[in-house]
Amino acid sequence: MGMQRQAQPIDRKVMREMNQNTLLNLIRAHAPISRTQLKILSGLSLGTIVGITTTLIESQLVVETGVAESTGGRKAGLLEINPEGGYTIGINLLEREIVGALINLHGLVLYEETWPASLRNNATHAVDIIAEGVEAFIEHSGVERSKIIGLGCGISGPVNMVMGINVDSWILNWHNVELSAPLTERLSIPVTIDNSVKCLASYEKLYGYGQQFQDFLIVTLGRGLGLAVVIRGEVFRGSQGIGAEFGHIPFNVTGRQCECGNQGCLEAYVSDHSIFSTYHELRSEPDTVKPGDIGAPEINNLFLRAQQGDMQALQAFELTGTYLGIGLANLVNLFNPQCIIIKGGEGNRVDLLLGSMKSTMKKHIFSQLGNNLTLIVEPETTMINWARGAGCLVLQNFFSAPTKI
Repeated sequence: MGMQRQAQPIDRKVMREMNQNTLLNLIRAHAPISRTQLKILSGLSLGTIVGITTTLIESQLVVETGVAESTGGRKAGLLEINPEGGYTIGINLLEREIVGALINLHGLVLYEETWPASLRNNATHAVDIIAEGVEAFIEHSGVERSKIIGLGCGISGPVNMVMGINVDSWILNWHNVELSAPLTERLSIPVTIDNSVKCLASYEKLYGYGQQFQDFLIVTLGRGLGLAVVIRGEVFRGSQGIGAEFGHIPFNVTGRQCECGNQGCLEAYVSDHSIFSTYHELRSEPDTVKPGDIGAPEINNLFLRAQQGDMQALQAFELTGTYLGIGLANLVNLFNPQCIIIKGGEGNRVDLLLGSMKSTMKKHIFSQLGNNLTLIVEPETTMINWARGAGCLVLQNFFSAPTKI
């Protein structure tokens, strides 16, 4: 008979770290909370809880803010996260600029800044450009460097978060760019990177609409078409960590060329640029506008034209809503979520998409999968929201017990 392999004992330090993060997250979610309540919720012994919470108070991550009602014995102190006990920095990388946000432990933006950065077609110098910008940001923010827990970095396109590699960003024209390790070395701050939409999911899970749902989707409209899928409270990533590419599901295989190089992707029919492509098609005009040339001002201009009676402009928005509705019905049929959060990006577009989007979606949802589905529409998602999401990516890791042992 072969010898049975013995399970390795869990390292005490790792165990303590797991318990510490568990308690931090419980304090975050249920504050103000007593040690006795923490014992009930965590299943840890009171001795372990007293030891860890004492350390957390000494390191200023947790504060004792009051006392619970006494039942005759000693009054129990109530614990809360100290918002200024630590900070994260979130940055979102765009073609020609970087948006940065300093976040406290309550997920609030304390300082924000946008600076020019020539990132498109410039993967070779990306680490230098980002590191220099972040150093200046830290200096301008006035935050103590020792209190920075980490830097979160949001990027368009698929990202292997574990390896710290931006696999493909067609918007930046970057492919297999390693960022986490070289930036961590340059800045002496732990750096985590992820797809920008998955960063938004970190914010929603911790502080936003996602707090009340275990299974929800975030769909983002704008320069591209993004998706984050949260299943049982965890962001779905797929086997390579890069799954859930909603914008690149085949929509019309003989249709428009997508920026990614494939033909007929849904993004080529629902992104900002594609609204203009549809508009030009309806007017039988050549479509000469490049994807990067369309932003909030152009979208607002087309929106105004639609409101003023330009029938083709109105039709372009309505058709885009129809295409999006088909895509959303596919998502509901696949994932059966409790909630879909639609984030509208900068510029007016959502109002004119909603009618056709909802009716098309309803028509194509299978069986009872749409029952009790909550649809939340955030008409405008500002650039600082994206940076805040990247900062919350770090907070999400900070408040989660390590699972890989």
